[in-house]
Amino acid sequence: MAGKGGALAAAIQNDEFVEAMERFAGAFASYRERLPLIPYAYTRTRLFRAPHYEIVVMQWSPGSVSPIHDHGSSRCWVLLLEGVLEVENFERDDVENAATVSLREAGRSVLNRGDVDHRAGARELHRVQNRTGESAYSLQLYAAPIETYTVVDVHSRQSRIVTALCDLELG
Repeated sequence: MAGKGGALAAAIQNDEFVEAMERFAGAFASYRERLPLIPYAYTRTRLFRAPHYEIVVMQWSPGSVSPIHDHGSSRCWVLLLEGVLEVENFERDDVENAATVSLREAGRSVLNRGDVDHRAGARELHRVQNRTGESAYSLQLYAAPIETYTVVDVHSRQSRIVTALCDLELG
């Protein structure tokens, strides 16, 4: 992934986090085949957890789509390891913790191998999907480890807080 280190360093601006992301991205081939695969869904595998951050790799099957969600009180950096993902970005225009969420579309992007994305707080939401016929793999660093986050129903705009779970622990 040419330019990965520079893009990560520019996005993250924390040497410890950059080193951790580079280490797990560099070892991707050693754990790729062990990652769970669920047709039309995504899976989360925790690779490492420290008191102030964690590293999670996600496998995105063809046709998978996340709900509209935030990352709770965690900041999140995403490095796309393989494949292509589409990201719809939203911003909340309501009071925090409102049961019905007022969302405004804030743009769309396509992540390709080596691209980095960042989420800074609970007012930044997004929906991620794999519209291709091949699996995609993303590496996430959550600072602090993600415990709970908010999901928003696309039709009713009702929100609920959910617990962040992993399908597998490899750490």
